[in-house]
Amino acid sequence: MPARPFAQADSGLLARRGLVLALVLGAMGGAMLLGWDQSLRQTLGRFGQSGFGWAWGESAYWMGLGGIQLAGAAMVIGLALWAHSLKWRRVGLGCLWAVAVSGLLVQVIKHLVGRARPRTGLTPDILVGLTMDSDMHSFPSGHVTTSFALAAWLTTRWPQYGVVFYALAAFISLGRVISGSHYLSDVLGGMALGLLVGWVMDFRRRAKEASA
Repeated sequence: MPARPFAQADSGLLARRGLVLALVLGAMGGAMLLGWDQSLRQTLGRFGQSGFGWAWGESAYWMGLGGIQLAGAAMVIGLALWAHSLKWRRVGLGCLWAVAVSGLLVQVIKHLVGRARPRTGLTPDILVGLTMDSDMHSFPSGHVTTSFALAAWLTTRWPQYGVVFYALAAFISLGRVISGSHYLSDVLGGMALGLLVGWVMDFRRRAKEASA
């Protein structure tokens, strides 16, 4: 029987992670309802027209691209197999699953919601529903979702480097707003989904280890 992710979870850790998710989702709702999406987009949009802003947006695009992240995870697995390292093979597989699962979930949501991207010039409250048009796939951000899933998962393995992992995910997140690809609420929605995937994977790992 597969281990239940939350059956033996530490109640304090579960509560803290739940609180973080609630705060992120609350901020997302605030961004949508209070007009933060438009105001921040206008401010960062001007910065995005500078050379540094453009470079930031381009870097964030490539760093957060799911295909690049999957290739990186596959490379880790390949090197681990070559070096006969079970530890690194598990790390690589964990990263692969984090990106694949979060990436699949975010694509399903994107296609069902159909929110216009900032660069279209349409208002952020326009939701067209099921669509295959990439310009209507703003919510939530795929780059942010997979990046925070990776950051959450890697931090559970190496907590001492958590600041670095989350800083990289935040860099990618802000770059997606700077480039005009997403609103703040898109980023926060992706953050919540990514954290959820990474943390559920961690709870599942803990449950397996406890039952072993």
